Amino acid sequence: MNLPEDFVFSQSSLQDYADCARRFELKYILNQRWPAPEVDDMLEFERLMEQGQRFHHLVHQHLVGIPPQRLRERIEDDDVRRWFDAYLKNGLAGVPDSRHPETTLSVPLDDHLLLAKFDLLAVEPGGRALIVDWKTSRRVATSEVLLRRLQTIVYRYVLARGGDYLNGGVPIPPEQIEMVYWYADHDGETRRLPYDAAQLAADEVYLTRLVREIDTRQVFPLTDDLRRCRYCVYRSLCDRGREAGALADWDADDLDDIDLTDFSLDFDQLTEIEF
Repeated sequence: MNLPEDFVFSQSSLQDYADCARRFELKYILNQRWPAPEVDDMLEFERLMEQGQRFHHLVHQHLVGIPPQRLRERIEDDDVRRWFDAYLKNGLAGVPDSRHPETTLSVPLDDHLLLAKFDLLAVEPGGRALIVDWKTSRRVATSEVLLRRLQTIVYRYVLARGGDYLNGGVPIPPEQIEMVYWYADHDGETRRLPYDAAQLAADEVYLTRLVREIDTRQVFPLTDDLRRCRYCVYRSLCDRGREAGALADWDADDLDDIDLTDFSLDFDQLTEIEF
């Protein structure tokens, strides 16, 4: 076994493995520190990340009951203010009233746990269950790209397998689950991805295969997709170049499925579902 028995998988770690097995090995097994910049303009990159974090924090504060005007008057960044105004206008349109912001659930997956930290879960007892993910990226990804990403696969699967915690102890049928990506920089344009039992079964097979593959793999090869190396902190270690990828090209059409944002695992918010 390459991983400790208590290793908790997330969409981020599984996406790393799917993108490049060697990156997964360096990051999670060898704990390799290699502080190369992800992009050529780190100051701008950090500014964009801080904007996104600020917006997510504002939405969370609003959802827990802080009056919107009180929050809005403290916003100094014009982009963040525009995003928050779009959220106030339509961010909660059609979202059930039973809302659980920044909720973390974990479910068993083979010999490990699989964890998902949701921006917002909204569950109608016996009815719909929405996963809402706030996006501040400059481009709106296609549904095809989003369906391939481990975030979509993991989030819908975890809610289907562990959502009874939020549904009075009754499992949520996958047909009642929908994931909604909400794009703040595009006035709340959405990508809506429904679920069903056939996709749940396929996701379980796929996720289980990934975890077992990681557990038994002895050699972790480099990706054949060299474009991913341009935005990887390990590229020089792997002799895949020393220059960082251009931030201006980050969300170009051929890079839509490369996500520079990292998944932040907060164990203080971990809600483990018992089976």
